[in-house]
Amino acid sequence: MTEAKKKSNKFDFRGLLIETGTQLLNYLIILSISLLIGALVIFLSGKDPVAAYAALWKGAFGNRLKIADTLDRTTIMILAGIAGTVAFRTNVINLGLEGQLYIGAFSAALVGFGLTGVPSYIHIPLCLIAGLIGGALWTIPVIYLKMRWNITELVTTLMMNYIGIRFTEYLIAFPFKDPEARMAGTPLLEASARLPKLIQGSTLNIGFIIAIVIAIGMYWFLFGSKTGFEMRMVGLNKDFAAAAGIPVNRSYTLAMMMSGAIVGLGGAIMVMGFFGRFLGGFSSGYGWDGMMIALLAQNHPLGVLPASLFYGALANGALAMQSATGVPQSVVVMVKGSVVFFVTVTVFVNYIKRRLEKWAA
Repeated sequence: MTEAKKKSNKFDFRGLLIETGTQLLNYLIILSISLLIGALVIFLSGKDPVAAYAALWKGAFGNRLKIADTLDRTTIMILAGIAGTVAFRTNVINLGLEGQLYIGAFSAALVGFGLTGVPSYIHIPLCLIAGLIGGALWTIPVIYLKMRWNITELVTTLMMNYIGIRFTEYLIAFPFKDPEARMAGTPLLEASARLPKLIQGSTLNIGFIIAIVIAIGMYWFLFGSKTGFEMRMVGLNKDFAAAAGIPVNRSYTLAMMMSGAIVGLGGAIMVMGFFGRFLGGFSSGYGWDGMMIALLAQNHPLGVLPASLFYGALANGALAMQSATGVPQSVVVMVKGSVVFFVTVTVFVNYIKRRLEKWAA
């Protein structure tokens, strides 16, 4: 029995090594090809690809403050990616992350400027909780339509995006408009609702630590708890899960609401840590980026961390690249699109895995 256990442990380690090595090599190849595609486009447009990528790197990691700003941009990417991961792991197609982000952000702002005379250690948690609740509540119509009439969330979550964004635009244009603001937005949040900075002179705040904790906590939840196991089983095969007695509807509801809550928390952190108020059009598509990050991470909570850093660096360095070399930011969008394309088709995975298995044998 002892010898059998040893062999089993050895096999498990070998399998883990092959799986990890396959994914790392796959991502390195995909990243290299995507950057080469971007370099080719830059070269054909008459610019220097080396200078462009050097400027992008410098804009993202050039000094201490730039690194801090990149990490701040990564914060919302992490939370949006985790939100996508929770849904997709349960085979829930939540295309409504952008709308849930807006509702969560506005909910946090409402508590941030509407509640006065409370200390920070009470005000900040209340605003964050408001963001969680706002994002989660925005998924309830989707859940109801799914449970009542089996209307696919593919359509309803997509439509709820536009409703959520336009609804918040109405709120800041009329009932909650700050007449002194140059842009349509709510009044400024109370100082007690602002997130403390981690590095003075930068926008990096404790929201980054919150995002890391959420990612680690979600890894434990999905892979270390009974409920997380049930959600993953539903994601793998809903019919089999139902036959095994797993509550499929509960898993669906929980996945959708958790996804909305996490991205709503991301919106709250953006309002409380960066903008200081809710502004119309404050998101540059972070909800959509979250879905791409979840795909790049293959729906693994810890895989979201490096994928989010990659996206955050591209986003933060793109402006510096454009101003220094004249290369438009659309090249970055092309690189991100190429990465997602190659991840989706999994063109290299099988070949790499076969080679590693041969080497390990």
